Amino acid sequence: MPHFILLLGLAELAHREYQMGDYENAERHCMQLWRQDPTNTGVLLLLSSIHFQCRRLDKSAHFSTLAIKQNPMLAEAYSNLGNVFKERGQLQEALENYRHAVRLKPDFIDGYINLAAALVAAGDMEQAVQAYVSALQYNPDLYCVRSDLGNLLKALGRLDEAKACYLKAIETCPTFAVAWSNLGCVFNAQGEIWLAIHHFEKAVALDPNFLDAYINLGNVLKEARIFDRAVAAYLRALNLNPSNAVVHGNLACVYYEQG
Repeated sequence: MPHFILLLGLAELAHREYQMGDYENAERHCMQLWRQDPTNTGVLLLLSSIHFQCRRLDKSAHFSTLAIKQNPMLAEAYSNLGNVFKERGQLQEALENYRHAVRLKPDFIDGYINLAAALVAAGDMEQAVQAYVSALQYNPDLYCVRSDLGNLLKALGRLDEAKACYLKAIETCPTFAVAWSNLGCVFNAQGEIWLAIHHFEKAVALDPNFLDAYINLGNVLKEARIFDRAVAAYLRALNLNPSNAVVHGNLACVYYEQG
């Protein structure tokens, strides 16, 4: 079998191991490939990602830097470097690397998502909104990203825009429980109690282990003075997390209200 086909098979294996979380074998196979060809940027990127997942930040940065030396136009390497800086709390350096990555590759969706998260951490919400919008322009079907954008808009008090994001996320993926729960929060904030209850109930029907949705459901039922159903929601939440002090407190309030 020709040598390059063997290397190709090894690269595929390393990628598969990485996806499965088998970082030890992925690293071992990548190091084999790297020894064969120290200029292979794909291998350097994968090594950078493996070390990042294993919290070996210096090594991750080292392999990203090697990849950039081989190809200064490699957007993914700058994004990986940004991840290291963000993890170290060096937000300015992280932002510079993410911005450079999306300048080099304007359709780099992961770059925009990383940039948005770093901007949120830096408190620049408006720019974070723009980064999410850019990612969604390249792929409108990313329902998790659209839901994250909705969360950001909700935090900024732009409830109608947030609602539109959650509705679009649900349209793209009707079983996405998080968006149903988030939409319930918006309806609750707007005083639409029955719509809020409906959306929280839909969220827990889709994901019976969705702790936050049970708590939200219990809270809105408590506010609506539907105490028996509020108790049921809180008890379900305690089933999932028996030591949750907030739920214990809320449950005590309901029992007190019931007399």
